Amino acid sequence: LGIGRKATPAEVRSAYRWASLKWHPQKNPSAKTEAEQRFRDIAEAYDVLVDPKRRRTYDELGERGLKFPAPGSGIQPYQYVGDPFSLFSGFFADSNPLAEAVTPAPDGMVPGASEKKAEEPIEVEVVCSAAELRKGMSRRFVVERTRLGPGGVPYHEAKPVSLPIRPGWSAGMRVTFWGEGNHTQPTKLPGNLVVVIAERQVPNNFGDDLQEPNSGA
Repeated sequence: LGIGRKATPAEVRSAYRWASLKWHPQKNPSAKTEAEQRFRDIAEAYDVLVDPKRRRTYDELGERGLKFPAPGSGIQPYQYVGDPFSLFSGFFADSNPLAEAVTPAPDGMVPGASEKKAEEPIEVEVVCSAAELRKGMSRRFVVERTRLGPGGVPYHEAKPVSLPIRPGWSAGMRVTFWGEGNHTQPTKLPGNLVVVIAERQVPNNFGDDLQEPNSGA
């Protein structure tokens, strides 16, 4: 985002405003591939810097330490799985930023843009085997949610979701899909979809539940 390590939350948001508007693919039709990659990188950077815990890990260990922490460190590996377009739409929910970006306000803020309160998140548990967590895989599931249709009328839908489970993930990890939860009121931002990773328990011969063995073959 082009900001210093001591940037305030307000400076992080301002930097995201500027960078996301500059690199939105709609504004860069002649360099669409580069713009899409930069737009996603900008969303990922914002996702890290607005979360105090992730930002602290990034400041101390860098990108590699954030995404591939040392075994036994107790740090959960980070992977951005959000939708950069949903993040952008939610961030500028009150305005048409692409239309207004031609003549930004003097302080770099977009006229009419505001940050609404988001709806409560939806939490979904995804159960994986020890082997799946160790090796990684892609898991698909369906989330029941309510969204706003034409004219602001709510409707119910079953939303298919694809979750790329990375090698080394562990039970208890929480993966956030920004803006992919319920959206029932136009006065609020769409809620998030939070996926909680759980490890499948294997019953033993005595009727108790044990975790699957985590050793490789």
